[in-house]
Amino acid sequence: MPVIVVIALVTVLIGTCMNQFVWTNSPGFTQAATRAGLDPAAFGIVSVTIYVLVAVLSFFALTVVGSATVERTRGTFAQWRLAGATPRQIRSALWCLVAVASITGALPGSLVSIGASAAAIPVFNQMAANSFPGGLGDFDPPAFHPSFLAWAASFSLGTITCLLGAFVPSRRAAAVEPVEAVRGLAVRRRRGAWGRWVFGGLLLLIAVTFSLGGAFAPAALEPGVEAAGMVNAAIQAGLFAAAGVYVLGPELIPIVLALIRVILRPFRAVALGVLATRAARADAEANANMIAPLAAALGLGGVIFTVLRSYQTTMQAAGFELAVPNYSDTVVMTGLFGFVCLLTSVAVIMLSGRDAVREQAVLRSAGMTPGQVLAFTAWRSVLLTGCAVVFALIPIGLGATLLVSRSVILTGHPILDIPWTGLLVAVLACWGALFLVQWLQVASWVRREIAVSLRRA
Repeated sequence: MPVIVVIALVTVLIGTCMNQFVWTNSPGFTQAATRAGLDPAAFGIVSVTIYVLVAVLSFFALTVVGSATVERTRGTFAQWRLAGATPRQIRSALWCLVAVASITGALPGSLVSIGASAAAIPVFNQMAANSFPGGLGDFDPPAFHPSFLAWAASFSLGTITCLLGAFVPSRRAAAVEPVEAVRGLAVRRRRGAWGRWVFGGLLLLIAVTFSLGGAFAPAALEPGVEAAGMVNAAIQAGLFAAAGVYVLGPELIPIVLALIRVILRPFRAVALGVLATRAARADAEANANMIAPLAAALGLGGVIFTVLRSYQTTMQAAGFELAVPNYSDTVVMTGLFGFVCLLTSVAVIMLSGRDAVREQAVLRSAGMTPGQVLAFTAWRSVLLTGCAVVFALIPIGLGATLLVSRSVILTGHPILDIPWTGLLVAVLACWGALFLVQWLQVASWVRREIAVSLRRA
């Protein structure tokens, strides 16, 4: 079910972009735009740009969910190998499973995209209007009609993207050794850890180089050149840092949670939180990509808007008159990125729902009440979200270091404008989603007999 939901929602995004592209290239729309003195191609460019972003994010999301599915069923694959299945048979079985899931998710997603297009297309048009001197002016577009070609393309692309996303997980599933049916999770987690440390460390090193190198670089003679260099270097540092956080997240989350547990242990009032840290650590170790996508999304989004706002404030302080900025396209792009990352984390959590039912049964058998199980779930969600925030502060901090140092050169004093309100809203949304999905997994079971939950698990 988590895979199907992800495929359906991603296909909705793809279908919306395809409907916009087909509609803006229709003869009626082209003629109306030309009569109004507008460039019809500018409308299509917006949808193509967003589709490229959606395609990249969907490939990333479906690969992560596919990998989590493989990890979740790794013991089953190992048992198949013990029973005599060949790697080719396992790979074929997984491909068939993914094909059924992709069609089941892409079909309703492509149908829903027809209705979603009517609501999203005005937003696309307004984004395209940013490139026109007078906005849309007296442009009167023809009535929107959904396209069969757009529906067929969205369905096909949603299915194909999912199958491509399953390529790497299917090879990993086929490479499962029979002996792993009796090995523990810790043995499997050690594999590839050094590669993540090296690659993630290299990305963070590059980010630090951009940040410190830009901070101590000689000042440019022209203020415009100086400001452009500040923006580019800060965003590049944030991009590499966010990528490094994503790669190293699975290795760093257990360390951060262990430190939090040490801090909370002396306080009896938060004994439930201490217990929740152990459960959150087990979640992070079992599902490596549970929090890393959220951390990357929060960090990268924070960097982008910190850079934009700080640039605007710095240039105004330096005496330059700038037009009122329009961040609608940036908001849409960043929102899509954050939504897909949040959806990915939620899907990974949903894959462990069977363990959640058994876990709450064990906790209740140890004496917990349903209310304490609720508090336990809330604590665990807070801890996981806290890890995402800690990691998100790394790219934001590196970008902020550069912005502060270069703003001193332009204005004589440090300037840094971090959108704390927006970041707080994003963090609360992440916590709410994580808490809701974890609580819904066990909400219908906490009032039942413990034996029923154990039998179900």
